[in-house]
Amino acid sequence: MQTNHISKVSVKMLCDTADINRSTFYAHYASQYDLLQKLEQEVVTDLKEYINMHVTNAPSTTVQVLNQVLEYASKNADLFKVLLSENCDSEFQRDIMSLSQQKIISKVKNDQSLDIRISEYLQCFIITGAMEIFNKWLQDGMVESPSQMAELISKLLFQGASFFYKRKDEETPQKK
Repeated sequence: MQTNHISKVSVKMLCDTADINRSTFYAHYASQYDLLQKLEQEVVTDLKEYINMHVTNAPSTTVQVLNQVLEYASKNADLFKVLLSENCDSEFQRDIMSLSQQKIISKVKNDQSLDIRISEYLQCFIITGAMEIFNKWLQDGMVESPSQMAELISKLLFQGASFFYKRKDEETPQKK
């Protein structure tokens, strides 16, 4: 799937690559789509366990959770690149977005001062933006560390892009 869309990947191709018989494949999976779905479910389950194992029982911060997600993804970068690529279906991305929504943006979700519709729009904006940054980071070779990216995403989510412009303005002397 690094080079082909799931619809173009045949069971024969999978069996040839894995050097197994088709009967062995069919003993475990109904189709290439079934294999993909089970793989996606396994990754999401493992990611949840990884987060729960590494994030303290105290109320976790967005940065802590993001850092764990990014660390896990960096350890499994090739798999995440494929599962988030256009060659896959979008179920995995929806599952990751749902997990993120549960773990990361509870502040927005639980903010009683926000209108419910505004809260839903914010959640959509936050998750979609974070996923695009996450995907770009993976595709660019993870130059920044997971902790640097967690901090960046958190600042963008909760302080906005203006946070970075203010800092830049404060650091450069005003022209007279």
